[in-house]
Amino acid sequence: MDNRPSKQVIFLKNKTVPVDKYEIASKKHNFDKIKFIPLIKHRNRPTELVQLFTDNKYLNNLKYIIITSQRTVECLYLEVLPNLSESQRNILFNKVIYTVGPATSEFLKRCGFKTVLGEDSGNGNNLADMIMDQIPPPNIHGATANNNNEFLFLVGLVRTDIIKNKLTNKGYQIREIIAYETVALDNNLVKLKNEMKFDTNTWIVIFSPQGIKEIIPYLKQIILLDNLFNVKIASIGPTTEAFLLKHNIKPHVTSPKPTPESLLNAISSYE
Repeated sequence: MDNRPSKQVIFLKNKTVPVDKYEIASKKHNFDKIKFIPLIKHRNRPTELVQLFTDNKYLNNLKYIIITSQRTVECLYLEVLPNLSESQRNILFNKVIYTVGPATSEFLKRCGFKTVLGEDSGNGNNLADMIMDQIPPPNIHGATANNNNEFLFLVGLVRTDIIKNKLTNKGYQIREIIAYETVALDNNLVKLKNEMKFDTNTWIVIFSPQGIKEIIPYLKQIILLDNLFNVKIASIGPTTEAFLLKHNIKPHVTSPKPTPESLLNAISSYE
């Protein structure tokens, strides 16, 4: 008979289908209750991207694109690429793409992009450093050593400016295009409370500041009563951690990298 205490993990995100790697990793780490609570929904905004990529002069001159979100890749895959000609798609697929995290990198490669860099960078700050190491900074005339003076950065309506600020402070030109927007779903607090099991060891994993405003007071209560409820908070990445700290919530664990293995190993080390 297995006498190990019951373990629950609640991921505050949409469950990836057909396979969610966080679910697989959780099972390997002996979590017997695994729940997913989506907090936000996404709306693609493909119009400006389609206009940009069907401008053959711009497309031919473009060399570098920064894409740090799977939501952006979904917008490209579902609503941008189908509106391009075959030749335009082939040109786009040969651009150098900079990204963060293996999941987004893998998605980009499946779409057809041939040169995807930065999957091991871990976060936006490290990615900016990697870009500056690989591509010479602009000279006094405002152009880089390879005569390309603009990065196309595809972003969400709500985003941090870590990458943009770090690069622009060194003179790089960044053109931001909004590829999607996010909207908080209703009743996020109610959905979280319904999944809580206080008779078991529970981890709540927070992936993004978006959509959690409603549940912040509840998380504070849980932490104050930690000895009673045995509920722990984990965050994905320094941006989410900084947001939580700003609201006086100190995560028990922050995953060093945005991967299931990194997160679950950090949780296991804490336990």
